[in-house]
Amino acid sequence: MEKILIIDDDVDICALLKRFLERNGYEVTTSFKGQEGVHQFKNNDFDVVLTDFRLPDLDGIEVLKSIKKIKPNIPVIVITGYSDVGQAVKVIRLGAFEYVTKPIFPEEILMLIKDALNLKSDSTERDISSKRGDEKFKKSKKHHLSNTSDYVFGKSPHAKRVQNLIELVAPTDMTVVILGASGTGKEVAARMIHRNSIRKEKPFVAVDCGALPKELAASELFGHEKGAFTGAVSAKKGHFEMANGGTLFLDEIGNLTYENQIKLLRVLQERVIRRMGSEKDIPVDVRIIVATNEDLKNAMRRGEFREDIYFRINEFNIDLPSVKENKEDLEEYLDFFLEKSNQELNKKISKIDQSVIEAFRKYSWPGNIREIKNVVKRLVLLTNGQVITKDALPPEFLNASLVRSDNSADQNIFNLKTVVEQAESEAILRALKATNYNKSKCAELLGVDRKTLYNKMNAYGLIN
Repeated sequence: MEKILIIDDDVDICALLKRFLERNGYEVTTSFKGQEGVHQFKNNDFDVVLTDFRLPDLDGIEVLKSIKKIKPNIPVIVITGYSDVGQAVKVIRLGAFEYVTKPIFPEEILMLIKDALNLKSDSTERDISSKRGDEKFKKSKKHHLSNTSDYVFGKSPHAKRVQNLIELVAPTDMTVVILGASGTGKEVAARMIHRNSIRKEKPFVAVDCGALPKELAASELFGHEKGAFTGAVSAKKGHFEMANGGTLFLDEIGNLTYENQIKLLRVLQERVIRRMGSEKDIPVDVRIIVATNEDLKNAMRRGEFREDIYFRINEFNIDLPSVKENKEDLEEYLDFFLEKSNQELNKKISKIDQSVIEAFRKYSWPGNIREIKNVVKRLVLLTNGQVITKDALPPEFLNASLVRSDNSADQNIFNLKTVVEQAESEAILRALKATNYNKSKCAELLGVDRKTLYNKMNAYGLIN
């Protein structure tokens, strides 16, 4: 019987989920504080953890980091309010399996738990992923690139350019840098490159460098010998050895410590690794694909990323656009995830109402394609008829109409209040993006206090 740990200070939510999940065959333990939950996790075996983002003593990021430090491969699902979605995107980047927004629906939680357990049980040495994104590939009818069941290429010039670049670089052995914000599909693009390469029959190993605990990163990447450190009761292969002959995908490479960057440089130069506690070099034949959502050149200027590594990995770049930058493909994504959600939830939703699509077009989509997938799936779950209507939309989509498009702004160019609001909302969006949606840093950048920032964001429908 699989064991679930729920960490939430809302007693009613804990009781509701506990009863529901126990009826579905799970053993459930609840904790009402973050530290108590981490203590429970440390002293017991759990298969999945659900944690609220806002707890009396810790936040979701602190809980996630503590759990990943104890057992890096345990799936963690974060429960959050709509106003915390920007932070939820951050915890996904730090290694959370998924997030779900309040109000919660037990059926949705059950579905995510099953997905997490399936991902955990399906992990093999041939295809290892330290985060969600273990999509199964299939042949696309639209083009000759291998595709995934969780991704769709659009028809815009942006999308076609990405397809062409993947098709061009895949057969080579070049190191590829994939750039893009969180949720734009960097790992999927990396898998496509692998599946269309001469290495496709060999392992694809994905590592989220941002989720690696600092003290375990070297062991995870390069392996260790028995007795190399306290707790090393047996020898262990690292990700480089596991990927031998295939492809190693290093997501958020900029998060590697300086010490591990030096070790990575040696692998890039000499194509050998050395396990912790060993004096023996092990040859490895690995194609490396890296991804980052920040400009590594800026990290180099700050002294946080080594120049010699940058120039060795920067053989070929693929830049994935955000949804906000590429609204042309929005309906392609919506149709694709509608069909997929129908299949997963055994529903028969025929279409999305045009008013919903218009609301989606005005929304900023900070979580990008991943957020589209989650939102559509949630709407399919909540819709009883055959058409998703505006009534099912959460508040942030209804308020998004206050953030006007360029065309609508032109119609109000002589309305001073509208011009000011438009300028302020655009400035806030730019500042949010520049600070990776950290609202404290955003307020500091804009020269206002947090309360003023929140009031402005709420007024312009930017709370996400």
